[in-house]
Amino acid sequence: MRTEDHVDLFAEPVEADSAPTRVDGGRPRGLTAEGWVRTTGWLQVGDHPVSSVLLAAVAGLLWALVGAAALVTEFPVAAGVLTLTIPVISGVSWWLFTTRLRPASTARNVDTCRADELEPGDTIRLHGSIGPIGQVVEVALDDDARVVLHGGARRTWARDDVVHLAELLR
Repeated sequence: MRTEDHVDLFAEPVEADSAPTRVDGGRPRGLTAEGWVRTTGWLQVGDHPVSSVLLAAVAGLLWALVGAAALVTEFPVAAGVLTLTIPVISGVSWWLFTTRLRPASTARNVDTCRADELEPGDTIRLHGSIGPIGQVVEVALDDDARVVLHGGARRTWARDDVVHLAELLR
């Protein structure tokens, strides 16, 4: 059961030195040896991430339409085939890339907080509102917030810098 603050009341407590996990508790795709997770899902509509496969297919459709416009007078059948196949090839290629060649998990931003409010176990975006995700292991506060992430990486933010909290979906 999740509250409006995205807290699962029945979840097992997170160990501070454990690797990042998906919402369902599984191991995320794209977990690196350094402890951070490669992600997709940088575009969100409200609380729902837009599939990067869909974005790749739309980009393929736009390129196919440009190519079809150039070919339609000389090769109308080729223009039609191009318009139908390139989006599918683009989407499937991106899906294979993000699941097999360079695995990445789907993630969504759930909230923001100040760097001095981070706690061990928080899952955060490492580079603003997009990009890889890391799990906080330790937070030390002085003039800045010095954060140690799972895998040993260290980040430093000003105490009042905004950090994006995220969750791994797949």
